[in-house]
Amino acid sequence: MKAMRFMLFNGVLLAILFFLPFGGELRAQDEEGQVAVQRVIFNRNASLTGDTRRWLETVVELNVSRPAGEDVFNPRYVDNIQIDLYISFDVSRGDVSRTRFYRSSVELPTLERGRHEIRFFLPPEVIGRDRITSEPSTYLVQLSVDGLRQELSSDARARILRRDEVLESFMRRVESEAGANDGILLPIHLTPFVNERQYFRDMPSIRRSNVR
Repeated sequence: MKAMRFMLFNGVLLAILFFLPFGGELRAQDEEGQVAVQRVIFNRNASLTGDTRRWLETVVELNVSRPAGEDVFNPRYVDNIQIDLYISFDVSRGDVSRTRFYRSSVELPTLERGRHEIRFFLPPEVIGRDRITSEPSTYLVQLSVDGLRQELSSDARARILRRDEVLESFMRRVESEAGANDGILLPIHLTPFVNERQYFRDMPSIRRSNVR
């Protein structure tokens, strides 16, 4: 009888241990949100066809999982996605050093489930002026769906911003200093790259403001 009870206890324990990782994975996916940043890639050698000047390209790789709720019109799509990109560079000339902050935002009417790439560009004149030869010193990507902020994953920010106090300091400086550079870091549809053939297939549709 005792042996039977011991076997039954072991069976229940094994079942709990077997299902725990699966349940934990589901909870992690739920917390991740409807859209998540998979990677942020920087390419400072982006150039237009027939032009030798170099732009800094930022590629935000997204994974669209599923819409919230069950009453959506088409569950294969997530609607009203906003991507906010913030980057900073530590620049110097002689004895003068400073940090420049840039921000850009784009709204997408809808995206199908799966992987997508959103591109932003910093123009060659700025790269030349600031002698940018490397990736940004800091970056952050914030996502919103229907106006609701998605969870900020580790892949959406520079390693240094994983500390809450550093993240808060970075955002305070963005709010106070990035406005001076608004309109310089641009999403692809506002740059000449929109006409480059290599980007046509992967470029998502962009919601244009003040257009009826």
